[in-house]
Amino acid sequence: MNKVIDLIKQANSVVILSHDSEDADAVGSSFAMRLALLGMGKDAKCIFSEIPEERIRFLGDDYTVFDENDIPKADLCLCLDCGDVQRISKRKAIFEASEKTACIDHHYTNVGFCDADYIDAKAPATGEILYNLFTEMGVTITKDIARQLYAAISSDTGSFKYSNVRPETFIIASELIKKDIDHAEIARKLFDTESLGVIKFKGYLMNNMEQYFDGKLNIVCAPDSLLKEYGIEEKDTGDIVNIPRGVTGCEIAVSIRETPEKKKISFRSNGKFDVSGLAEKFGGGGHIMAAGAACRSKSLE
Repeated sequence: MNKVIDLIKQANSVVILSHDSEDADAVGSSFAMRLALLGMGKDAKCIFSEIPEERIRFLGDDYTVFDENDIPKADLCLCLDCGDVQRISKRKAIFEASEKTACIDHHYTNVGFCDADYIDAKAPATGEILYNLFTEMGVTITKDIARQLYAAISSDTGSFKYSNVRPETFIIASELIKKDIDHAEIARKLFDTESLGVIKFKGYLMNNMEQYFDGKLNIVCAPDSLLKEYGIEEKDTGDIVNIPRGVTGCEIAVSIRETPEKKKISFRSNGKFDVSGLAEKFGGGGHIMAAGAACRSKSLE
């Protein structure tokens, strides 16, 4: 942790990146870090791979979408919630143009790829790591920072119901709620609010789920044509792997989402299998209970 803290303190300009197709942990952590850095008198900006999915846009819009014709040269490139340098994709140009690099992450497959790395594989979310980092640095956690961290932690713990939750997770969540954030609104927008198109799309997936090995393996597939039929974007389908995961008897759940460029695969385990190893067979990685991969050469079938 100390090496990362030193680089943050030494930098005057910081660019914040996270993994492609940013989720709520990535977005909330990035926004929280930016607010903390601005409070320290530093120049800080978040550069995303794309506009986030609709359900997490309520967290804010203090970011820019990557433009390959505009590569900032910062004192520090800070990678959050990113287990591999390849996961920043085209934004690697920003990473390489920066004077120094640092990574703060919770993926146990992360072997370190920066000048300084702080990886806590036992943490359920990068947002939880940032809370501890800010506490160590003496950063004042304002209401706005607390809101972002709470959303990050809540998202990656499935509203505190996943097995990655540990006792200190609840302690940190309680400290964030003390900042008078509207935690009920955050939960509703993250987990209970979707467009009509997404709801109808999920209804189709439920009716067309495939089961193997007596229901131990459940798979849903979302071809690109299906998204067009329901008028939704691929980035608004990020949690569809929870549809097969919730079926009685399921041990491994898989969702395959097709885009014009690649197939995105999400893996979930209900406890008996390490799906990170499965994801690695498709060129991906992640956690024991949750992992992902992207394939460009394989067909949907």
